[in-house]
Amino acid sequence: MTDSEAALKFIIVGASIAGLASAIALKHSGHNVVVLERESKLGGTILGQGGCARVPPNGCKILFDWGLEAQTRANTSIAVGFGVYKHDGGMAPNRDFVGTSRFNPELMSEARGDFVQFRYHDLLRILYEEATKISERVPVSRVTVLFGADVANVDSDSCSVTLLSGEIHTGDAIIGADGPSGVVRRTLLQEEDVNPEICDVRTGMALCSAVIPKALAIQHPDLASFYEYPASTVSMGSNSGSITCAVGTENDISLWVYTPDSSQDGTWTQEADKKLPDVLGPCDAKIRKLAALAGSANCVQSQDHHELESWVSASGKVLVLGEAAHPFPPASLHAYSVCLEDGAFIGKIFSYARNPERIPEFFYAFEEHRRSRCSRIREAEKQYIGVITLPDGELQVRRDVSMRANHAAGRDVMEGEESNLQQMLDDMRMVFAYDPADDADEWWMSWGRFRDSANIVS
Repeated sequence: MTDSEAALKFIIVGASIAGLASAIALKHSGHNVVVLERESKLGGTILGQGGCARVPPNGCKILFDWGLEAQTRANTSIAVGFGVYKHDGGMAPNRDFVGTSRFNPELMSEARGDFVQFRYHDLLRILYEEATKISERVPVSRVTVLFGADVANVDSDSCSVTLLSGEIHTGDAIIGADGPSGVVRRTLLQEEDVNPEICDVRTGMALCSAVIPKALAIQHPDLASFYEYPASTVSMGSNSGSITCAVGTENDISLWVYTPDSSQDGTWTQEADKKLPDVLGPCDAKIRKLAALAGSANCVQSQDHHELESWVSASGKVLVLGEAAHPFPPASLHAYSVCLEDGAFIGKIFSYARNPERIPEFFYAFEEHRRSRCSRIREAEKQYIGVITLPDGELQVRRDVSMRANHAAGRDVMEGEESNLQQMLDDMRMVFAYDPADDADEWWMSWGRFRDSANIVS
């Protein structure tokens, strides 16, 4: 589409990964977008988990397809797998090594992307710059991002958004990308007569996180194992665990700690009351030493979020996507790539029509195609965390025996039938191979093109 007068106007609430990805894809399809962000600057003051954004190949290839390969490679480290350790390694000089899981090179090649690890702010900046820039591909400005735009109310029927300032924005459609506690998700919950204040349930597990600068870590030779091949680690404990990875081009260490500590609950923009060493519990000495080097950290409670009956409002004009639609456990492996998929799909499907009367149909098609995949990946994430934090007992013993046997035989620790490890590996293959543009094209060719032909882009 080149006719700006025929373009649809989308209001996106939230300059998140999902929000900016949607803005980019909708811009590429010729539509106009206004993004409303409550923070006064891009990304706000995100701590801890905000230090790292892991993007597997299914998300990485979307960035490549948008022409962002150079920016991606200039701002990431590449993960090739992860080493597995026991979280409670005692005070022994060497960590209790269990084995290694490596990403299959053939699988990665088929997926057309790498497993990349950004600093969160770098990924957000790259998406923002792509969304707002004028280029030969899009020679006019189609995306406007307004900061300090705190949304007070969403009117699904009139397709309008009212800010706390009293300012009103109207459009053809509204997309909520403002997270699990955002105003758009709350609007849909209220439509379903669900109380947003009490509908989510804590799991009893919290995720605390921080980033340790490489300049500090390399001053301690005994921490070199965190940089040894494959430079990412998973440490399994009883109702606890930890993950580390090198992040960005600086190769700082991002440290996530799963803990049953439930005394604090915050957000990614709040500094935790406790320091990381205070929530570690029984822990490998080197993980404890690494945690002691961390500065500001944060702590977010893991929750089972209420499942929306529909991601689309009763009016058909409002859609939630990203974490507003399908909240993942904190620090999930696939959270950011799934958000990129959401954006790529919504943009691709709207490349086929500019008729505002078809917006509900397209929104429902988005939900129909995306919901089952997102649910499956989310369940796989929960299973992944469950394997890491499995309580001591018979299942834990069987898990460890299986992994150590695989390592002794020269196999990937995730291979085999024990504890559904092979299923987790198969799920990873399914996730990596997906292409949201192909999925959207499939819906159009099978269904969308046979309906009302008015104002359709051929």
